[in-house]
This record gives sequence, structure tokens and C-alpha cells, in this order.
Amino acid sequence: MPGVFKKLNASDVKITPFEAHKQYNTVDLASIGASTSSLGWSGTNKNEFSTDNRKYYQLDKLYYRNYIQERAHRLELNDATYTTQERRLYQSASLLSLSQKTFGSEVQPNTLKFTVTKEGITYNIVDDGFGNLYDTSIGKDNFPNEDNRVLYIAPTQAFKRRNLTIDINTGNPVVNLPATGSVLIYNKTVYDDSYFQNVVTFKNINFTRANYVGMEPPTGLNGNHLMEHPAYINDYEDESYITIKNRPYLNFNDEDFAISCYFVFDENPLRESNWTLGNGVISQGEGDYLLTKEGAQNSPPLGSEAGGDFSTSTTGALDITTTPANPAFPYRVRCFSPAFYSASIELSRFDGDTESKVSGVIFTSGSDKGTNAHILLQKKGSTLEIYKNGTLISSATDETTKPCQNNADVLIYSKRNPDGTYYNSSTLWENVFRSTQFMIYNKSLSSAEIINVSQSITGTPNVGNIFYDNGFVALTHPKYMNLFGSGILDSLSYKNTHLITENEFQCTMNESEFEFTQNISAREIPNSKDESIAGFATGSNFKPYITTIGLYDDDANLLVVGKLAQPIRASSETDTTFVIRYDT
Repeated sequence: MPGVFKKLNASDVKITPFEAHKQYNTVDLASIGASTSSLGWSGTNKNEFSTDNRKYYQLDKLYYRNYIQERAHRLELNDATYTTQERRLYQSASLLSLSQKTFGSEVQPNTLKFTVTKEGITYNIVDDGFGNLYDTSIGKDNFPNEDNRVLYIAPTQAFKRRNLTIDINTGNPVVNLPATGSVLIYNKTVYDDSYFQNVVTFKNINFTRANYVGMEPPTGLNGNHLMEHPAYINDYEDESYITIKNRPYLNFNDEDFAISCYFVFDENPLRESNWTLGNGVISQGEGDYLLTKEGAQNSPPLGSEAGGDFSTSTTGALDITTTPANPAFPYRVRCFSPAFYSASIELSRFDGDTESKVSGVIFTSGSDKGTNAHILLQKKGSTLEIYKNGTLISSATDETTKPCQNNADVLIYSKRNPDGTYYNSSTLWENVFRSTQFMIYNKSLSSAEIINVSQSITGTPNVGNIFYDNGFVALTHPKYMNLFGSGILDSLSYKNTHLITENEFQCTMNESEFEFTQNISAREIPNSKDESIAGFATGSNFKPYITTIGLYDDDANLLVVGKLAQPIRASSETDTTFVIRYDT
């Protein structure tokens, strides 16, 4: 029978976590312990990093670097839904750091809002509950989903390759560079920037930033913002192209698809050597290939063919071979120059018998010279369409009736011939076009989606990320990456989340327990050493009163003391339960 102590059972203990939220509204960041920073990548040695360079390096390493491939090593894993949170970091970023005293255990998702004014334009940014930030003036609807973008070559990290004389891992000069006067080019096999992780091989490519000085932006694009885009892919020489390894989801038949990219149309005229004169008509042959899926395919080793004449001991018998692909192809994109300072583009499909095509002029002499534009080509049902800056400029009927598929790789800037060689292109790309943001979608896009993609640069509504558990707000999009650095914060609001745990202990006193007291007031002599009980405490009507309940650990250490509002008389007729609650 318990007298002073009684052990609790597991069923007597209840622990309930719950969240408490507090709203913050302010523009005085110092008052809530918050601050902003402008972060920038540096190709120099880490010993020469500025504070902003170090912050960029840390943000990149903890949250962004190789996010798709190494997601398990990134922070905020629980909040990073793979298909809904976009993480792409470019050459610079703006960072808002909130104090943990204000955001608690996390910023409550879907509560962050702030407005920034820059150069007379006010940007209203909110979070979508999945860790993405978007501009409410654009919204997050009417954009294609990330899982519809089966190919994406931005390339996001191209700014690190603009100076190929520097080792991006150390910031030190690269040893054994080509001889003086040689053009440095990029040759490497990497993954693309989509979630499909396509294998992409760059062959003789260099990366440059377009010069927008004096250029007037075309309709729907803001030149001042677009110039912040990290890099543009630029063709280097005749043997210069990008190869995307063949995948079934890139091999469309009757399915709709869309191909999207940006062009910068340089001031330089086409070289006259590109032109041929026949019967008094100037033409440019078969034009230049922008994107193709045709010609040759990679086949198994010849030595593995049943009944083959090659022995496995023959040199090269186990090498992957090149054989002609099915002449049918799902898409081919070519560019032509009908006149100096002008260009047209063509999308075609071929089923082995019938070729369907659509073409349209995308640049003309005069006002288009030295401008940039977004071009989208797509198959929508039985129609082939071409859009420039979100506006339909040409359409034609797709008359193919047979499968338009093959096993060839996808090529950018060239075409592969059936014998495995590459088309010897003209110098059109070198002198006229620079391009970026190659995207292929496994669906046709609506008019609203096309407009949004053409104006977004990146093809998504997301302009940055919020990392709820750490209170970091990063603006990374090329149009928004400098807002905190040069803009004025007009408002900031968010709710914090404090995790509180309610501990409940049910202390039950049975009718026959705790029927005596050790209080010295119940002794004949009020002294703890006196063993004689006072007369009033010896009768059957005497019952002690409970005023205090203590919780102890197994070593009899007092942990919690509960004081009753008024004494409770112990009952000999029924059980009595005291409930102790406290929050941690």
C-alpha cells in the first residue's frame, strides 16, 4: 500500500505536442534581428573570398549544389518535396536571414509575404507552402509542371565556365593550357538541369554573356533583367555541338510536345561565304540545324550479333558501333536566312514517307537587329505551331500518319549523318545567334503557358526559396536575384512556429491509499522526532488533506511540484485522480 510514493504506469502518462504561432509584420529588420545580404559566386581562390562570396559558397553547399543528384545530403530534406520544390542557384542571389528568436522552430509554410520596390517597380513575393517563392503579379498557375519538362539545358552553372583558364574548384589557373592564341572550349559529359537527369555531352562549346548595351528588349521581355541571365551557349566551330543521349521519353510519335529556347540576334551580318548564287537567286542550302533527332544510332558491339563474323578477340569487336537510324524522326529544327540580317526557323517531322513542316520568320532586318527573343515550336494534335515571344506566328497541318520514331541521340547545333559523321554547318550560329534555355516538354502548351514561359526565362514561376527550418529566404531567379541588394523593402510578414509539448500525468489515489500524514501538526508534540499521534488524528473520521503532489524520477529526485488551489480531503469510499499538466 503506497504511503509516500507510488509508481506511475505508462498509461498514466500522456505527452501531446502542439504548435503555437505568432504573426510578425514589420519593415524594420533590425527590430526582429533580421538582415539582408547580396551573395555572389567568385572564381578566385577561397583565400580571396569576400564575406558575400563565403555566404554564397555556404548557401550553395548546404542547399543547392548538385541538389537533384545528392538530395540526401542537402539540408531541409523533410521540407523538400522532390517534384514540387525547385532549387537552382545562379551566379548571384539575395538573402534574407530571419532570427530564430522570431521564427522559432520554423517559419510556418505559406505565410511569408514581402514587397520590394526597385527602379519604380514593386514586387510582391510570397511562398507557396513547398519552399518556393513566386511573384503574385505573375502567379504560379498556367505554367507547365516540372515533370512535363523532359529536357532542360539552361545551363544553370555555365557562369562557372565562362573563364576556362581558371580551375573552378580551387580558383587557381589551369595548368597546361593550349598554346597562346587558341580558343578555349568546353568538352564534358554532365547531367542536364531537368529532373530527368539526361546525359549531355558538350563538344567544343564556350559560354559567354550577351551584350545588351543599346539593345531594345522585344515584347514581353525586360532587357535589364534578362541581361542578368547567367550564360548563353555559343557555337564554337564546325565540329561543335551538344549531344543528349537517346531516351524513350524524348522519342515522340503521336504525342504532343513543345520545344523552347531563347535567341540573341547579334548585330553582325551573315557572311557572304554562307550564301550560294544559282539562277540569280540567293539561297543558303539546307540551313543550319538547331535541334535534331535523326541520322545515326549507337548499336551493340558487332561481336555480340548472332552469327556475326567478328570474334570477341578482334580489336574493337566489343565497342559500341554506329549504324544508320530509322530515317523517320519526331522533330527537326532548322534555321535559314532569307536575307541579310534576318532569319527564319522551321520545325519538321518525317514518318518515312511524308514530311510535315512549319516555318516562320523570327528576325528581320531593321528593328530586330541586335535583339533577343523567345521561340517555341510545338506539335498540338494535328497542328505544328511556331510562337515568338508568346505570339503565334505560323502554323501548319501535321500530315504524318506513320511512326516518327528512331533511336538516334538528340543533337543541338548540328545533325548526325547515317554514317556517324556530323553535318558541316555554315558559320550562321557563330556570327548571328547565341542561344540558351533549351527545353523540351512532353505536352503541348496552352497560350497562357507559352506567354508565361516566354517571360519567365527559366520556364517556372519560382523566383527563389525559403528554408523554413532555418529562416533563410533566398532570391535566385535572374530577374530577382538583386532585389534585396538594391531594392527597398516595403513590407514583411510571416508567422512563426513554436513547438510546445504538453505533459499530462494522472496520479490516482485508491480509497485505501495515503490514509496517514507525516505532517508534524498531527503529533502530540509538534516535532518530527515525536512518534505519538495527537488524539484528533487517531479516530476513524480523521482523513489527511492533500495540498501538494510531487513527481520524482527513479532515484527519488524531485522533478515537478504541483500545488492544489485548495486542500482536498482523502476519500476512503472512492478513488481520487489528480491530473498534473505542464508544458515544455
